[in-house]
Amino acid sequence: MAPPRNELNDLTGREWIKFTRTWFVCDSPRYWQNRDTELHPARFPEEMVADFLGFFTKRGGAVLDPFAGSGATLVACAENGRAGVGVELNARYARTAAQRVAEASPAQTAIRGDAREIGRAEFWRARREALTAAGIEFRRGLPQFDFAITSPPYWQMLRTSRGGVFSKQKQRAAKGLDTVYSKGRNDLGNIADYAEFLRELGRVFRAARRCVKEGKYLVVVAQNLRAPDGDVRPLAWDLAREIVRSPGRGARWQFQGERIWCQNTKQLGIWGYPKVFVPNYHHHYCLIFRKQA
Repeated sequence: MAPPRNELNDLTGREWIKFTRTWFVCDSPRYWQNRDTELHPARFPEEMVADFLGFFTKRGGAVLDPFAGSGATLVACAENGRAGVGVELNARYARTAAQRVAEASPAQTAIRGDAREIGRAEFWRARREALTAAGIEFRRGLPQFDFAITSPPYWQMLRTSRGGVFSKQKQRAAKGLDTVYSKGRNDLGNIADYAEFLRELGRVFRAARRCVKEGKYLVVVAQNLRAPDGDVRPLAWDLAREIVRSPGRGARWQFQGERIWCQNTKQLGIWGYPKVFVPNYHHHYCLIFRKQA
C-alpha cells in the first residue's frame, strides 16, 4: 500500500513526529552577527522559523509575518525556498529587513506599514503586481498565504525594569542599541492599557485571517510577563483567547496547541534579590492556530 499523501509539508513520518514534541531548545548564533539585526530589541531566531516553515508549508509556499522586525522570517523563507512577505511599522527595521533579503531568491518582500491594515485590499493594491510575480495568489484583492508566523510586541515588557542590576536592557542602552521598538503613537507596544493592547492585537490577527488560506496555520510567539505592580500577566493565554474570539460570521482561528521555545544560553538576571521571587523567563510559547470555515 502506498503511504498517504502528505498535503501539509514535505516531511517524512519520522521528521513529522519529531516536530510534534511540545518543547524545543533554540539559541541562534545569528543573534549577534551584526549591529543592524542586533539593533532590534526583541528578535527571534531564523533557525526556529525554518523549523516551523518546514512543518507548516511545502517548498514554494507563501508566508506572512505581520510584525516582521529586522526580517528573521524573510531570511528563513529565502534560505528554505518560500516566498515571504513581512510588514513592519518601524521604518528603520523595515529597511534592515529589506536589505537582508535584497538579493534573495526566491524574492522576499519587506513592507513598511501598520499590521492592522493588512485585511484591507487597499493596503495591497500597489503591491499586487510584484507579489503576483513572486507566485502569491490573490482573492478579493487580498494575498492568500499558506502560513503566517510572527512575534508581536509583549505589551510594555521592554519598558519595565526588573531590578537594579546591570540588566540586558541597560547593557543595550550603554551600547547605543534600541531598548524599545519606537516612541510612535501607532506602535502597539506603547499602549498603556492592557485590555486595549489585547484588542488591538486581536484586530491584527483577524486581519491576518483574511490573508491565510482555509485550513492553513498561524503561529504566534508570545511570553507571559511581570507587570511593574508585581502581577504576572498571562499574555500568551490572554492573547490566545483574543485570537480565537470571532465576532460575526465567517472563518475563525481554532487554537491547536503550543510548542515551548526554550533558551538555554540566555543570561540569568538576579531579579528580586534578596526580597521577592521574580522568575527568569527563558521560554516563549509558540501558539498554533488553524483557520477554520
